[in-house]
Amino acid sequence: MSKTYVLGLDVSMNSTGWAVISVSPNGTVRLVETGVIKANTKHSHGQRLRNQRENFAAIMKKYPIKYAAREAGFARYIKSTQVLFKAYGVAEEYFCELDLVEYAPRTIKKVVAGKGKSTKEEVKKAIREILQLEDDFKFKSDDESDAVAVAITLIKDKVLK
Repeated sequence: MSKTYVLGLDVSMNSTGWAVISVSPNGTVRLVETGVIKANTKHSHGQRLRNQRENFAAIMKKYPIKYAAREAGFARYIKSTQVLFKAYGVAEEYFCELDLVEYAPRTIKKVVAGKGKSTKEEVKKAIREILQLEDDFKFKSDDESDAVAVAITLIKDKVLK
């Protein structure tokens, strides 16, 4: 039996965090690669969405992803929410064959750090412990660490059951 690869996403129009985590048959969980899909804010929404889709394709070409999940969006302002959900639509369409799962931010925090109102730093600390990363391991951005937390939530929910 081979490793299972999981993709976690923190989707946005300008800076989508992503993380690939592997789970070995004996249950060992390992961070494989992370990144951020940056968009040129001078480009149209269509160009940014195409860039995001092309990056998703590159990740899928590199890794045999079996499961994918994203953090659920939230509505604060109508205009920004409409823009955000364009990016969510691209992820939904691209990963439809994997039955893309969505988790609420509080659920992710509770699963990873033990409480739904955990701070970003508490979540990062829990990620370091779960993945046995060095204490001084730094994430490039909150988008990247959020994507790792999403992937861990998916693993605990679907893979290690």
